[in-house]
Formats: sequence, structure tokens, C-alpha cells
Amino acid sequence: MQGKRDIDRFLQHEIDVGSFPGAVYAVGNPHEIEYENALGNSVSVPLRVPASIDTIYDCASITKPLITTALVLQAVDEGRIRLDDEFEGFRYRDLLTHTSGLRAWLPLYAYAYAGERGSGTADLYRNAILEHGPEYPRGTRVVYSDLNFVLLWIALERLYGDYVALANERIIERLRLGDAMFRPPSSLRPRIAATEWGQRWERVMCADRKIVFDGFRDGLVWGETHDGNSYYAGGTAGNAGLFATARAVYGIARGWLDGTLVPPALLAESTRNFTEGLEENRGLGWILSFPKHSATGMLSPRAFGHTGFTGTSVFIDPDRERVMVLMTNRVHPVAGPVAMQKIRGEFHRLALS
Repeated sequence: MQGKRDIDRFLQHEIDVGSFPGAVYAVGNPHEIEYENALGNSVSVPLRVPASIDTIYDCASITKPLITTALVLQAVDEGRIRLDDEFEGFRYRDLLTHTSGLRAWLPLYAYAYAGERGSGTADLYRNAILEHGPEYPRGTRVVYSDLNFVLLWIALERLYGDYVALANERIIERLRLGDAMFRPPSSLRPRIAATEWGQRWERVMCADRKIVFDGFRDGLVWGETHDGNSYYAGGTAGNAGLFATARAVYGIARGWLDGTLVPPALLAESTRNFTEGLEENRGLGWILSFPKHSATGMLSPRAFGHTGFTGTSVFIDPDRERVMVLMTNRVHPVAGPVAMQKIRGEFHRLALS
């Protein structure tokens, strides 16, 4: 199959030049995976572990649409909330489209650790967001922000209770996905792709903002979520924390498409452009195709998907009946500058050809 051979050659080249130590991908239609492969290593230091189809990756921010957005839209479908309702002064619609006015990132754990003993992490995260998060008028800009989805995590826990239990019951178990999970047990570590050595990236981000925190992890982050806000919240804060194989990510995407997770009307609503004329095309939780975007410029106008900081992505092109999942651990062992958007764009081009 020419498309598979072309993708293999391309990804192997990126591994050879050091873009990431390994990759697993799955390409298919809305009903089944048509081809997949694993290349390189899931761990490169301090030992080498070859990547396989069964390698479990830290999904990072693709948790946002696959899990958190699905749960919010299920709450809408059940009449528990409406998209124009407010939570802590922010409309759900604005949180989902990243037009809330909140700044891009804060180390909420730094504020939580400085908070009163005995207070819940969610409450401390909420207080930090409300005090330090607002940056610009609502609806005037698209600023991609983890803070939006941390607030959605808090909202879901208030509505339903434990977020992880909710995700397991309503998404992972409903789709019968054995290789998707939060807080993976240590016994699965040999199957998990490692990420960064220490939290060097977030150390620098905190230093740039003159925020002091002395609780950073120093060793290899392997089998626990790379994202600091999720890690210090116990494994997820709604913005990250999902671990899954490429097949499992494909399975969740298919659950979106076939109506298992959200009704077709809400899928159509979630993939409508709410930010026309702003910096990015955004649906509810999803990145929409944008001609000038190096990862989506080759996709059809109705395409949607999402990316993750660790090097993951899932994009769906309904007009060409393509689901494209790329899983890498490009932050291992160091989160250096990598042209991941261009890499994703070439992967999509080859998958579509």
C-alpha cells in the first residue's frame, strides 16, 4: 500500500533527524482502521524500548476534545447545562472555544501549594484562575488556554462527581477500550512511551513568569501525565491526563462520529466555526480546518481535530472519510523546538493521498 509506505518513510526520516524517538499511527475511515504501524522507540533513555502498535502514549491536550468536551456535551444533551449558561462567570461556549478571555497558561499547582492546608486542589485551582487568569475581553480573541478546560473539569465534578470515574463509565467503558485510561498502573509502564526528563519545560515557563515553585519532578516522567497542572491535581485537570494507544484514540474518534458519545446534532454544532475572523477557526473543543495552518491547510473545510503538546494528534476529515491519528513522544527526553505542526501536515497529506 503506497500511502502506508510513504508515511513509514516520512516518519522514519523524522525519527532519524531527531524530531521524536518513535511514532505510532493509525489511518482509517469512520468504520475501521485501514493501515497502521509503529516505528522507532517509545523510550530512548536511560534504556531503549521499541515502539509497538500496543504502545500507550500520554495524549496530553487531545484529552480536551476526546474526553472533556464529550462529557460537557453529554451534560448539554441531558439538559443539565446549556452552552450559554455561565460557570464561575464564564459561558461554557466561550470556555470550549477558547474565547473566554483567560490567559494561555498558569502553573496552577504553584498557587495550590501556596494555599491553605486542607483545601481541595480543584478549589485552589479555581481561585488561582479567577484571580490571575483574566487577560482580555471575552469574545475578542482566540487564545488557546488550558485554564478553560480546568474550569470545565471543575464544572463536571460539581455536576457529576469524580471526573475520571465519569470518563471511564461514559466513554472508555462504553466504547470497550481496554487501552485508554487515566492514572495508568505501574504494571503498564513497559508499554508506555516516556516523556520529559524532569519538568524542564515548565521550570522555564515559571522562571519566565517569575513564579516560584520548588516541587518539580526531577526524574524521567514515565507512566504519569507530563502536564504539571494535571499531575499535581492527581492525574488530570480536564486539560490532559488521558493515556491511550493510537488504536484507542481512533476508537474514541469513531465514537464521536457514529453517535455513541454525542448525538449527531451536537457533533454538527461542535464542529461549526464559532470564531470566524479571529486568530483560529474553533468549534466546541475542536480545532477546525484553517487554510493558513500548516497542520490543516491540506484538509477539507469541514475537517476538525486536535493536537497534544507531547506530540500527539487526531484529525477527522469527513468529506474524505479519513480519521488520522499520530502518536509521538517528541518531548522525550527533552522538550526542544520541533516543527510538529509541519510534521502533522505532511502526515495528513500522505494519509489523504
